[in-house]
Amino acid sequence: MKKSEKVLLGIFAAIFIGVALIGGGAFAFRTYFEVQDEVELLRDRLSSMNLAVSQGTEWAERHDWLDENAPSFTSNKEASARLLDAIMQAAQKHSLDIGTPQFLEPTAAIGPDGMPVEEEETHFDKAAVKTILTGVTEQAFYTWLHALQQPKNFIGITRLQINPSGTNKTINAEVEFTQFYREKSVPKVTKN
Repeated sequence: MKKSEKVLLGIFAAIFIGVALIGGGAFAFRTYFEVQDEVELLRDRLSSMNLAVSQGTEWAERHDWLDENAPSFTSNKEASARLLDAIMQAAQKHSLDIGTPQFLEPTAAIGPDGMPVEEEETHFDKAAVKTILTGVTEQAFYTWLHALQQPKNFIGITRLQINPSGTNKTINAEVEFTQFYREKSVPKVTKN
């Protein structure tokens, strides 16, 4: 092999080794940062799991409270009637005149394709009532809403529309209340 061929071979070998080192280094850095990201992700998951484990007794207490305090009704109609009764009693107590309340039937959510969407399994059934109030004072209205939404009542406001009536701080409002409950089974009558 001639001296010039040896020099060319040496230069080619040096370039080849340099390219291999640069490519290997880039691969090593990329792999290192990917591993670091994965370690960080796992560290975050571990801390959230530790938090969940540390709060386990608190969530168990909340579950027990729900079991003890959630109202039970035999049907949606019974729940709707009780909800309406609670709304009307609170309205009378706060001197509010409610228009004709309307019972709302449970509806299935509609997906983007126009078909009903299967709802995920929930722990509660729902009954809803829509009320319309006209010309009521803000103070009485908000006191009434607050009185109805106590934790042990399991009554929530699922839709609220308020418009000023234009006179003496009075408002017109449309409110949908929802009673959350658990449906209890009716004992079957059997012949012995």
